[in-house]
Amino acid sequence: MSATLSRGIISPFEKKKASVRILYAVMYLVTAILALAMFYPFVWVLSGALKEAKEIYDVTSGLIPDQARWGNFLTAWNAYELGRTMLNTLWVFAGFLVSKLLVIVLAAYALAHLALPARKFIFMIFLSTLLLPTVAYLVPSFLAIMNVPIFNVSLYDSWWALWIPAGADSFALLLLKNFFDGIPRDLMEAARIDGASEVRTLTRIILPLSKPIIAVLSIFAFLGVWNDFFWTRLVVTSPEKWTVSVSLWYRSAVVGATQPANIQLAAMFLAIIPPMIVFLLFQKHITQGVTFSGLKG
Repeated sequence: MSATLSRGIISPFEKKKASVRILYAVMYLVTAILALAMFYPFVWVLSGALKEAKEIYDVTSGLIPDQARWGNFLTAWNAYELGRTMLNTLWVFAGFLVSKLLVIVLAAYALAHLALPARKFIFMIFLSTLLLPTVAYLVPSFLAIMNVPIFNVSLYDSWWALWIPAGADSFALLLLKNFFDGIPRDLMEAARIDGASEVRTLTRIILPLSKPIIAVLSIFAFLGVWNDFFWTRLVVTSPEKWTVSVSLWYRSAVVGATQPANIQLAAMFLAIIPPMIVFLLFQKHITQGVTFSGLKG
């Protein structure tokens, strides 16, 4: 019978020392406290979603409701039209991902494996944009959406206003380019000797080996689309096109908060579930994709 060996940050020999065991216990205690502190808002939202509205404002009320009102979730689902807004969000994510991968994959491959003039300088220009805060891009991005250069068309209040800017992601380019750099060049040289074009080399050799990092970019894209509020609200004004985050804000704040607090919390809880499930299911892929930089021999 074979045993699976695992290795931690502290070796079994060091664990025999009393001082190391105490330090290890302190680390576990601090980690547990941080985990509870981060998980508490999630529990509080669930608790409020199951309460009666007036019970939320009762300071003597604890986390556990007097009577669990599961019907609040169905009321919130209908009142906030979460079915439609979630489908809108998934539709935005689909176009967002296609735009991002189409641009980033080609750019990363060109910078990693093609003999481009001033290749390093071009890459440094892309990386320099990471030094600027996101808010610095809002005005020029909005002006470009209102009147696309060369084509002189407006993408305002359309899905394209969300999809096209997705390709401009220097962080995704950094991750993908570094991953491509770790792939042995011998594989590509062998393909070129066999007469494969650059497109065939990319699609038949590079991309199949890049599934971990592409999975990571896809997960980041999903979480980004699901949580994005400001840009979506800025360029998409039609309520029938709104995503989950924009709809939650509008129906909870702008309309005058016509829904009681418990229904608002129920809608928020339902909106939290999909990204949480995605993260929990694919957290291993996130770690592997970011840390894995090539092929194992």
